[in-house]
Amino acid sequence: MHYLYYLVVLFIMTGIFILFVDAKTFKKIKMDREKKFSLFLGWTNVIGGTGFFIVYWAYQRWFW
Repeated sequence: MHYLYYLVVLFIMTGIFILFVDAKTFKKIKMDREKKFSLFLGWTNVIGGTGFFIVYWAYQRWFW
């Protein structure tokens, strides 16, 4: 089950990358629909990674 930490890091890092690189690139070249989707996808990755971390931490703390 220790591989979930890799999943958490992967989700958070790809979310940050999407937010800082893709969203700014799409904003610069005025692609609004793609910018909105990249913002949605980036925040979904960051929130999903944080959620996985909290759930896994709670599982390890109280149920293991």
